[in-house]
Amino acid sequence: MEADEAISVSTAVSVHHEDVLFLGEIITCQQIDGLWHMEIKVEQMLTGLQSLMALRSSLLNEGVPQPFGLVPVGSRN
Repeated sequence: MEADEAISVSTAVSVHHEDVLFLGEIITCQQIDGLWHMEIKVEQMLTGLQSLMALRSSLLNEGVPQPFGLVPVGSRN
């Protein structure tokens, strides 16, 4: 990864590329030819972000769901 400024080693970062979110931390950061070059140790990859964002939008537009009331065991809903 390249950046215009340095990021400290061990800093937690997220990188969004296409429909994937990479979560990890900076393990090296050095300046080469005026740019900062960093290596990231990826801990997790989240995919399907477009579907999650659409679901989130849908849920937020419908309002906040109300909690269910207590129903005794064996009762019909």
